[in-house]
Amino acid sequence: MGFYFYPRGGSAQVARYLSRSLAGGRWAPTLFAGSLGGAAQACNARHFFGGVRCEPLDYTPAADAWSAGCDPMAMAVPMHASYESKADVPDRVFGDLDDRAYDLQVASWVGFLSERAVGVPSVVHLHHLTPMHAAVRRVWPRVPLITHLHGTELKMLAAIRDDPLDLECGRYGVAWATRMQSWAGRSDRVVVVSATDHALALDLLPLDPGRVVTIASGVDTDVFEPKVRAWSERLALWRRWLVDDPRGWRPGGAEGSIRYTAHDLSAFTDDAGRPVPVVLFAGRFLRFKRLQLLIEAHHTMRSLAGNRSVLVIVGGFPGEWEGEHPYDTVHRLGAQGVFFVGWRDHVDLAEILGCSDVFAAPSVDEPFGLVYLEAMSAGLPPIATNTGGPQSFINVDPLRPTGWLVPPDDVAATARALAEAVSDPLARAARGRRAARFVRRRYSWASSATAFEELYREVVDEPERGWRSQR
Repeated sequence: MGFYFYPRGGSAQVARYLSRSLAGGRWAPTLFAGSLGGAAQACNARHFFGGVRCEPLDYTPAADAWSAGCDPMAMAVPMHASYESKADVPDRVFGDLDDRAYDLQVASWVGFLSERAVGVPSVVHLHHLTPMHAAVRRVWPRVPLITHLHGTELKMLAAIRDDPLDLECGRYGVAWATRMQSWAGRSDRVVVVSATDHALALDLLPLDPGRVVTIASGVDTDVFEPKVRAWSERLALWRRWLVDDPRGWRPGGAEGSIRYTAHDLSAFTDDAGRPVPVVLFAGRFLRFKRLQLLIEAHHTMRSLAGNRSVLVIVGGFPGEWEGEHPYDTVHRLGAQGVFFVGWRDHVDLAEILGCSDVFAAPSVDEPFGLVYLEAMSAGLPPIATNTGGPQSFINVDPLRPTGWLVPPDDVAATARALAEAVSDPLARAARGRRAARFVRRRYSWASSATAFEELYREVVDEPERGWRSQR
């Protein structure tokens, strides 16, 4: 199995949980993955993918070179590229890399796979569309290859198609789109995570529909389970995350540059000392997540409807954001009751969900949305838009709603959903209970792993693959 990036975000969680679910069986993987930082750091591959056979390709020297003012893409092991254009980060958008930089990317992975692999694999499972595809075809030209799309590559390809001259796509964006289309076309199967991405993949990539398979990601329902906590216990945990161990960060600042005092926690109670509802967002600070819109909607709801609640923001990989930084959004609006918890691991996220009341993320065209399912599994009803992956698992039965779906880019509609969620604890709790039951019935890593095992057997047993691997 291959994961080109150092681990962060939803697709890394999918690679981790899937690898662990496959461990111990016939298809137990060796995961070749990018890595960053020392052994105890969250983005270190061996640390992040603990419990999985992992061979890490270390990007730390490239990141250090960038910090020293050098080009991280010119190193012997160059930094991985990105599907998003972000300022002041070492991982530049793919479209900024010319042919020479592309060759360095491929050569780095060819050398690494040749050195670290033991024998020839039965099948190769690659997450995303990346230079690992070209490397795998050079090292193992006739081994069946499964490409697992997670949606971010499709967003980049759609942007290049819609405006090939868009500077955010990079000067060489069209060349990269052509490469990615070729890699997808040469794959024995392409896995997508939702019906939305299934349609988008067929629209953007030269694929035989019969070779595109939809397999939804699963949820660790043992980790993400409903929790009932006394208010004193909740408050103690919020104090730990916000006061004792602050990790929120402002633009240009380090982790912990957003700090709170014990007095600031008074926002978590009303004038009578009763706890107010906690609205939770978790994710990276990417443009399509529409976090700025959520902050505005929460501010509008508090200002106009008079509903008391707090908005807690978990995530935002340190130093990485698109558009206006959400901390700047809070100050531009003068928004009250917004707290930044910072980047946390999955264990912390499960605990934070257990101290929250509703999950809100008004993303537009979210490829799948694993974090929504994790929130639902923990008993939190979600607020999402009626676009992308979430519409396939939120309010599937309109008579038994599990959350709220609102139109995209609609501040007023999002504010109304927030008002309904925070003002009616009985309806909120009922939706949360239904959400938890729904996830346990329909989504599990055991069932996802079984689907992949069947797919591996299918491609290994399939005759006449030569035409694809040689194309």
